[in-house]
Amino acid sequence: MQVLVTPDRPKLDFMKNTSLLLSIISMFSVLAACNKGDGDALSGPSSSFTFSANDTLISYPVNLAYTQEVYDVHTTLISGQYKDTSGKKGSISFRLIGDTTGRYRGDSLLVTYTNAAGNIYYNTNDSTNVVIVDKFEKKYNGSVSGSFYLKVANSSGSIQFSQGIFTALYQD
Repeated sequence: MQVLVTPDRPKLDFMKNTSLLLSIISMFSVLAACNKGDGDALSGPSSSFTFSANDTLISYPVNLAYTQEVYDVHTTLISGQYKDTSGKKGSISFRLIGDTTGRYRGDSLLVTYTNAAGNIYYNTNDSTNVVIVDKFEKKYNGSVSGSFYLKVANSSGSIQFSQGIFTALYQD
């Protein structure tokens, strides 16, 4: 019977500290993963309401969505406005018949827009008016988002809304 004898090999310095090395690598991996987040994870969900009104960009920072019964009709109200503490004025709201994703137009859509001067506009019978709801999370602060293309009018004239997008926070 023959026995193979291998000479003792010295351990390399980094091999002596394998657990320390693995701990350091793990720590850097965790730190790198934390830095890849969106940075607002602790601040809660966000909302936006942005559109072009006759080539003027309008953006509202406070945007909420509600489901409500109006004369026995189940509706969704999506609104955009400035903060109460803001000196800016104006708002927009969509009243939709129903509470799901889809395209809303015609009789299933009511739009009210108030400009900075306090003038109120309503949607017209324009056949191209549409609000598209892409996402509808029915939980507190869930995301209700989509896009729109509308024409609103009052006795003094009309305003064309284009490139409209919104993300509102659902309130139960």
